[in-house]
Amino acid sequence: MPDTTASDPPDAASERMATLGLHNFETTADATARQQQLVRGLTRAGALGGLIRGLAKCTPETCGLSRCRDGCHEGQRRLRAGLIPQADHLLRAQPGPLLSVTLVHPRWEVPYEAGPGAISIPAVKQHVKRGFMRLTAKSGKRPTAVGAFEVCLNRDADGTKTWAGQVHLIVAGATRDELHAALGVGKRHPLPPYAKPLVVEDVSNTARQQAYALKRYAEQRIAYLAANGRQARRHLPLDARDQRRFDRWLCRLSLGERVILVGCKRLNGQLVSVAP
Repeated sequence: MPDTTASDPPDAASERMATLGLHNFETTADATARQQQLVRGLTRAGALGGLIRGLAKCTPETCGLSRCRDGCHEGQRRLRAGLIPQADHLLRAQPGPLLSVTLVHPRWEVPYEAGPGAISIPAVKQHVKRGFMRLTAKSGKRPTAVGAFEVCLNRDADGTKTWAGQVHLIVAGATRDELHAALGVGKRHPLPPYAKPLVVEDVSNTARQQAYALKRYAEQRIAYLAANGRQARRHLPLDARDQRRFDRWLCRLSLGERVILVGCKRLNGQLVSVAP
């Protein structure tokens, strides 16, 4: 499946996504407007001048930095425009069901003051890798998965704020029970009764759910007591101050550093299977 993203007309990616059922993929105009907003926010936050000047030079086709950053909206759009259709093609070619996995862990939650950078992405990836190794050791299967690590800002009922990480994956080649057995947090880590550390759901549209797994934005999740007496969370955008903090963290990461691949890899811009 050739990667034509770099040579396509600016909004060909949006048209390609629409053919896959993803009709709201961001346009080049969307990415450029968000990039301008990012530059203004980082300027107000006192970010390094070289970073700001480089981000201001980024275009839909080219990067203005010597090392493309994960916070760049232009770079993120190029990455996702290539990776989403490639993942759709690769995963749907695998045997077995397609499942969406959301995984959280108590170790991926840090105090607000520490910032999202206090969560180790290599440690998160290692945790995911070990889970799939357990699955292979027990079942003999070698699943394929594509997704990413992301963070959100949790605000508890008492006002406490924490940055919390989670992993979203689209998985082919494993059953729901096998994923629960391999990726579950286990009893070593006590969790509140309302916690859902692992959620596995059917995939209705691979491209749409892959786009969600690879998204760039974050949100705050504000705890409240629902009508049934259980704690729930209201999902809202980050406020301006926390958005700038989140953006600065992303701009310290290389483009694609949060991406998680299992049973596949990117080779010369193409997503290819490494499973035997």
